[in-house]
Amino acid sequence: MALPLQGHRLFRSGDLDHVRDEMSRILCPHDVVTLERDARIDAEMNSLALGNVVLNYVHYGAAVAVDPGLTHDFIALQVPIAGCATITSGSEKLLSTPDRMLISRNTEPLSMRLSADARLLLTKLSWPFLQGVLSDLLGGYVPWPLRFELGLDCQGVRQRRWVDFLLTYVRRASNPEHGFRRRLWEGHFQESLAVGLLRVQPNSYSAVLETRPLPAPPYTLRRAIDILESTPEEAHTEGSLARDLDISTRALDEAFRSRLSQSIPGYLYHVRMRRAYLALRWAEPGDVTVESVAERWGFTEPGFSKWYYREFGETPQQTLYS
Repeated sequence: MALPLQGHRLFRSGDLDHVRDEMSRILCPHDVVTLERDARIDAEMNSLALGNVVLNYVHYGAAVAVDPGLTHDFIALQVPIAGCATITSGSEKLLSTPDRMLISRNTEPLSMRLSADARLLLTKLSWPFLQGVLSDLLGGYVPWPLRFELGLDCQGVRQRRWVDFLLTYVRRASNPEHGFRRRLWEGHFQESLAVGLLRVQPNSYSAVLETRPLPAPPYTLRRAIDILESTPEEAHTEGSLARDLDISTRALDEAFRSRLSQSIPGYLYHVRMRRAYLALRWAEPGDVTVESVAERWGFTEPGFSKWYYREFGETPQQTLYS
């Protein structure tokens, strides 16, 4: 069976000191000890850094105690895809299973005990980045500290959708070339992961984020459309666009949804797809390939051809060779 992030192998080792050093380098300084006398580990770790998000697959091959302490500049989004973990955060305890995900707190000491069969998907999410996303959502006003509940119920409808979003990206990112071909959408993934977490996991801003904002005024919406239409080659995100327009992400998103019946990423998707169409329509067949045009506008095969046909009623090859 293929392992998560299989194209991004960091190490496999039976040397506990080596395992501790490598994981501390990627995550944060922490201690690891085996829980059974004379137990031998067979640890492996796959890791992919995406700026403000680091995706990791971790397996120790033995029951271990892990003590990261305070994580300070990040929180851990950790779910066992097998086995379980007993988590202690401050004075709270959590039994984490494939149905219950850890959402750690960077200001409380963290420790955990992992079963021998525990296989973890551990996403390291930058705390300053997450706070910045919250600030963008609220238009720059964050009056009290952000604090999450410790465990996320993966079986809730909204929660399951967010977890599936993360797992789908992990599967796609297992291809080592994936990150390069998705340059225009990487920022969107990171921001969507953070926004989704803020919306689905109870936290100190949940009540505020659940209220429906007033939409951005029409002239602001027109300026946003002009930016997306004139610079679709830029790696726009909802947050970066809202900051450029000095308005909250929520207000801008509400304007797109209420007046155009589209999300901001959805609108940008159609703009980039039209640019791909024009690039194929006006090119000589020997000058470009379908793959090169798709990559230029942030798309990958085989999805590009399917989406293209849905958009224009013909395949990219038909456009190029017509």
